[in-house]
Amino acid sequence: MAYSDIVTQRPRILKLIDEYFEISKKGSDLKTEILAGLSTFLALSYIFVVNPAILTKAGIDPSVSLFATVVISAAATLVMGFWARLPFVVSTGMEMNAYVAFFAVGGLGFVWQQALGMVFWSSILMILLTVTSVREKIIDSIPDSLKVALSFSVGIFLVLIAGSIGGILKYEGLTLKGFGSLVSPNALALYVGLALVLLFDKLKVIGGVLLSILIASGLYHLCQASGWLGFPPAAPSAGPSFSMSMFDGLFRLDPSVILDPRAISVILVLFVLDFYGSVAKFIGLTLNTPIMENGRLPRRTRALLVDGVGTTGASFLGTTSVVTFVESAVGIGMGARTGLTAVVCGLLMLACFVAFPLVQYIPVAATTGALVYVGLKLCPSKAQFMGFSTLDKVALASMPLITIATFAIDKAMLGGFAIFVIGSFIAGARPNPFLIGSTLLLAVSVALQIW
Repeated sequence: MAYSDIVTQRPRILKLIDEYFEISKKGSDLKTEILAGLSTFLALSYIFVVNPAILTKAGIDPSVSLFATVVISAAATLVMGFWARLPFVVSTGMEMNAYVAFFAVGGLGFVWQQALGMVFWSSILMILLTVTSVREKIIDSIPDSLKVALSFSVGIFLVLIAGSIGGILKYEGLTLKGFGSLVSPNALALYVGLALVLLFDKLKVIGGVLLSILIASGLYHLCQASGWLGFPPAAPSAGPSFSMSMFDGLFRLDPSVILDPRAISVILVLFVLDFYGSVAKFIGLTLNTPIMENGRLPRRTRALLVDGVGTTGASFLGTTSVVTFVESAVGIGMGARTGLTAVVCGLLMLACFVAFPLVQYIPVAATTGALVYVGLKLCPSKAQFMGFSTLDKVALASMPLITIATFAIDKAMLGGFAIFVIGSFIAGARPNPFLIGSTLLLAVSVALQIW
């Protein structure tokens, strides 16, 4: 097709894109979706540096995990965009890679090939429970008050991530120990990013979140180069890189690990973290947005299958479980409502094969202001909170508090669900059986993690 023909067909192509993704129908536009995809990519690009660093502790070559992370993240995110047509991005979950590296391999003594085998079996469990509609029934069993609590918890989780990266909050492992430094370079980057995004929001600047990230990145590097405000000079890059060894993880998983009784608890924990983690994000990030249709997430079975099948693919490529990333909130907070945002993000992930050195120039700290901004937007209004019963209020308030104390959404879900289920029984009501089952399964998972 000649260039002149492409120009002539452009309005028709844009119309087809709009109709397929239902962009106008959802109250969005092409520019918003594209900018949201770029902003979300910048907000989560740290995973391509951090995931290989963590999995090195499990004995996986950084080139292997970098290649696997980029490929499975891009593939799963593109499928989420094109097939599920939802603005969720998918990548390797931090909670799972740390659990594999430091517990399954470091604690129990499994080798990394066996660890990938456990990731594989956890994905099979997810796929089975998704295709049999059990996962959808679990979503439907969650009452409105707990759905609001999940949104609140996800919002608080984003703020905690930002505070931890910024050094404002001090964590030892997953335990909050208090405040860190309020005037560190990373903390200053958070303040600048948050001030910028709030200013751009007030001025209704298109792409304000993206602009805040880019400007904060530029200021961060300027301060590093000059030594202003106590910023340390940039250290020589020692991050992961692509090399021929990146293919060494292909098909190296060991599925026979399931015959080892010690593997069962690891498989269950990986399954629960992924299974309920995505449920929490699907609910928490879309509640009270035009993404929902009649109170229901459209094409949710497809979305639920993406992370299950994606985790299967991850185990064959050489990395750990993939999840719907909480940083999807950045795009959704900008107004993203369709799968086009995920498609844009997925294509940018693929571009990492060429542009990975540039990605490393976006400091994680430069994204923290955007994370705080979006996290606050997910918190419920006073009117919304006051509309619930006393039991609902107690369950709703407990979940963000547990999130703060444990830095874990699955534990927050357990606390809120348990309060609601026990309170319902005391009041003489009968909770949904799937909600009861979820509470028991979450309890077993948390007990195994503590053990």
